[in-house]
Amino acid sequence: MNIVILVDALHSIAAGSERQIYKLVSGLCQQGHRVKLVVLRHTPFTETLTSFPCPIVDLDIHHVARPKTLQTLLRFRRQLIQDQVDVLHAWLPESCLLAPLLLKHARLKVITSRRDMGLIYRGKPAWLYRMVRRRTDTVISNSRAVAQHVSQQERLPATQSKVIYNGLDDFTPSATGTQPIFNDTNAIKLILVANIKPVKRTLDAVNAVAALHAQGIAVELALVGEPQDSAYVASIHNHIAAQQLASHIHWLGSVNEPRQLLSQADIGLLVSESEGLSNTLMEYMQAGLPVVATRVGGNPELIQHQHNGMLIEKGDVAELAQAIQTLHQNPTLKTQFSERNKARIAADFTMANMIAKHLAAYDQAPADSVRTEKAPC
Repeated sequence: MNIVILVDALHSIAAGSERQIYKLVSGLCQQGHRVKLVVLRHTPFTETLTSFPCPIVDLDIHHVARPKTLQTLLRFRRQLIQDQVDVLHAWLPESCLLAPLLLKHARLKVITSRRDMGLIYRGKPAWLYRMVRRRTDTVISNSRAVAQHVSQQERLPATQSKVIYNGLDDFTPSATGTQPIFNDTNAIKLILVANIKPVKRTLDAVNAVAALHAQGIAVELALVGEPQDSAYVASIHNHIAAQQLASHIHWLGSVNEPRQLLSQADIGLLVSESEGLSNTLMEYMQAGLPVVATRVGGNPELIQHQHNGMLIEKGDVAELAQAIQTLHQNPTLKTQFSERNKARIAADFTMANMIAKHLAAYDQAPADSVRTEKAPC
């Protein structure tokens, strides 16, 4: 199969959607498919990249509204026809609009992805995606929650929608080279892997530590992720200073392979106010960490409350602190959660499954130039 993956830009392959793209491309190439990655614009990462599983083409589109953009995309469309590309799979907001709008032709299957609970619509109202719906053959969501949200926002027919969960590759932590991140071996050791910005509600985790500390419970929290909102980061530092928690909170910054750190923690936290399908949550599960997560987005599709983790309401710091304490006081429950989490990931969320399901979606998508079925109201 001749496949082109179209993305807005590639900033990293360490995590999130960009890692899923990288692993998908790698798997498709290993199976003998012709694959090309096309980026709307280069980044420092792609400009200095020395090795990638397939060729990378830069369209040099920095502003979608410029006249040059239309010329570039029409030239690219002619190239797709000339190269007899079978599938164009667009990821990320701008690509998911431009691919069906300007690149679709009768022999080309256009697939687009949705990976969050509405962030894709920021600055781009949902009606724009509804407008290109009939020129899109299949929309792939990474959780049932995302698929349902997309159906409502874009009035997408069920026949046009597929759910393909993220995949994880196998990982064995290195026995050497990792520095200890916690100070007190007797403390409850918590880890939160998430970029530090308001939607991830990092401050809730800090406040839960403060609540437990006020009860005389020894607890430490490691924060792993890139600080992406300076005002929010400053507010967290202020809270830590005001509550004298500096020795209990460890700022580790961005880490290329967070899974290397997870074995040092007792409990993994994910307290976001919105998630599509969290790679962090899946990595906690793969490592056998008991989990406390908010009941948002695709999280309940991974965690069944009190079966393989604890689900709490977003923003409820008291409930978060209580869930942490409950797990800490029940080692048998923690062991059960750990075993169930590892088994669930091994059974349902492998990288091989993710790649195979994408290939099936590519094969099954009808290459219709315009859809005529009636969308749900």
